Amino acid sequence: MKKLRTSQIVIIAVGIIGGLIGIFGKFDGWDYNTYFPFFYSGMTMVWISFLPNKGCCCNLFKRKTAQN
Repeated sequence: MKKLRTSQIVIIAVGIIGGLIGIFGKFDGWDYNTYFPFFYSGMTMVWISFLPNKGCCCNLFKRKTAQN
């Protein structure tokens, strides 16, 4: 596994905290509209932190040239 940058670690930590708040709200009896945004945004932040950099983007529809 590659070493994570400080910004990625911060985003993962905030995402985990948001997810835990959402799970706590679910089991504590909060209304759906109250706990779900915390859970959804937290899990999204955890996922976003592992996306590649803007500079190393991969274009799936780009044509590849033949290597001779």
